[in-house]
Amino acid sequence: MMLKTRHVVAAIALHLAVFGLLFSGVQCGRVPEPVTVIQGQLIAANEIPKAQSAPKPQPTPEPPTPEASEPPPAPEPPKPDPVEVQRKQQEKDAKAEEAKKEQKAAEQKAAQDALLKKKAEEIADQKRLAEEAKKKKEAEDRKREEDLSRQAIEEEEKRLATEKAEKKKKAEQARREAEERRAREAELSAALGAESEQRSAQEANIWGTQLVAAIQRVWTRPPGVSDQKYSCVVNMQLSATGEVLSARIQKSSGNPQIDESVLRAVYKASPMPLPRDPTVFQPGINITFIPR
Repeated sequence: MMLKTRHVVAAIALHLAVFGLLFSGVQCGRVPEPVTVIQGQLIAANEIPKAQSAPKPQPTPEPPTPEASEPPPAPEPPKPDPVEVQRKQQEKDAKAEEAKKEQKAAEQKAAQDALLKKKAEEIADQKRLAEEAKKKKEAEDRKREEDLSRQAIEEEEKRLATEKAEKKKKAEQARREAEERRAREAELSAALGAESEQRSAQEANIWGTQLVAAIQRVWTRPPGVSDQKYSCVVNMQLSATGEVLSARIQKSSGNPQIDESVLRAVYKASPMPLPRDPTVFQPGINITFIPR
């Protein structure tokens, strides 16, 4: 009987605890979760089997420890408002669209930057290639000019060497011809020398005689000078027309009056006669004058 009462009390306490939990769950959420129900069974007194013999006295059992009940399930969160859900979804979609646009813009910018960088690199490569081509062309032009200049110098040196050889050859030929001509002239002069010298001497003697005669015609003996024979050498400087430019006594006669009279006669006879052969003419000439 004692065991039955305890079981009943435990079952009632357990049911009260379950109902309390269910009630608190209903207050926390709109839709309560199904609650596990613990069922108990009441045993009637007449159903207890009778003992065949008096039971041995048993020690009083400890009251059973109530089994730990399972924790109640977490209450279901409240259902969101459809309008709010739609608004949030729209905001989410707008943010996602904005993020897509930003990502697309970033991708486009990155693509543009990459394209600009590629174009800049291409321009830099083209510029570098152009610079290299320009330097190569300048080097080729410079080499070509150097080759042409060297070739021109070699050709000029060759031409000068040829001209020098030709000039040397011509000079040698001219020298030989001049030597041959001088030899012929020397032979001719040697052949004609005697006759020419004789003729020149004759012309010179004739001219000298003419000069003495011209002076003698205008000379007068100074008064008081004896009639003895005098002789003096007179140096005259003549112009191309025979004018007496100057005169002086080269060798005195021994009588100053005679010398002075001779000089006066020289200036008085100017202009002097010229030789028939112009090659005989001498601007400075000495004559021996013997007054008569």
